Order: sequence, then C-alpha cells, then structure tokens
Amino acid sequence: MPGPLTPPRILRGIPDELQGAVAALYWRHFGAQISPLPARARQGVALIRTAMRPGQALVALSPAGRLVGVAGLRDANGGFLSPDAGGFVAAWGPFGGRLRHLTTALYLGGGETTDLVLDGVAVRPEWRRRGIARALVKAAAAHAREFGYPALRAEVHARNHAALAAWQAIGFRHLGRERLGWPWSAPAHVLRMAV
Repeated sequence: MPGPLTPPRILRGIPDELQGAVAALYWRHFGAQISPLPARARQGVALIRTAMRPGQALVALSPAGRLVGVAGLRDANGGFLSPDAGGFVAAWGPFGGRLRHLTTALYLGGGETTDLVLDGVAVRPEWRRRGIARALVKAAAAHAREFGYPALRAEVHARNHAALAAWQAIGFRHLGRERLGWPWSAPAHVLRMAV
C-alpha cells in the first residue's frame, strides 16, 4: 500500500532492471489493444519486453525506487513498441509469431503529426489517483519543449469516458474523433495540449 503522497521520481528511458516490470504493467493495461487474439500474460509480457524501445518512454518511481507508472512516447522516429515481427517471434515462436504479426496490418495508428504523442500511460492500480499520470504528462511536456515539439497529443478510445475526463482535467483539449485501432474498435478522441 502506498505511503503518504510523495511526488514520484521520473526517469527518461527505462533502466534495464525495470524493463520486466514495465513490460508487465504495459501489457496489463494495453494488451487487448496490442494483440486482439487471446494471449497468455507470459507471452504478452515477452512481446512487450522484446519490442519495447526503452528510449521512447518515461517511468515513474516510488520513493523506494519501485515502478509505479510508465508513459510511452511516439514521434517521427516511431513509438514505444517496435513494429517489426521480433517481439511476436520471441513470444510465440517463428510460425505463430509471424502469423500474429500479420494481424497488426489491420491496426490503424494515429496520423503523422509534429506533436509528441503519448503512446500509452499506465499506472499501477494501487498508485492511481495519486498524481502519477499527471507527473508523467508534466515530464513529457518538458521533454516535448526541450526537443521542439509544439504540443503533446493523446488518443483515447471513445468509450473510455474516465480516461477522457482525466486527460481533459490535465489540460488536454479535444481536437476531434478519428477511426483508430482495430477495425472493430470504436472511434478515438484525439486530444492536444500545447507545451
């Protein structure tokens, strides 16, 4: 159980010793969006661990140094997860991995932008409502300013009303709705916050 409210320590990039914990947290939050086919947690975590690009993320640590949150980042050089087949092959073997990877061709990602895109923000359940996501966004905004991005962008599934409200409370403004994700997904809200 978390102690008193203490601001998390935010790191750019994912240290080697935290990569397994980041993969488990990210899979728990975004597994269904990453792979629509049923998958065991062990395989999903292996996929994330192999496909993650550690430099394309921020991590939030508790005062004791425990991972409490992660924010993936996407820019013109790509996102938090590599789009190649390597992660899928590592998780499901050469045949099953390549077959699963083929399904990713159906996934429609966000369009090109000059903004820095938040490529998924995940917070450990016991640390929610403690300012972790807000701290990650603040750090992402500082990163965006430092590297000359005009704004942060977030994409939220239309049915995720709680996430939409949280993003707007942080300061994101609604730009519109787009068809993103898997073909059967609901449209997504595209949000933006100038930095």
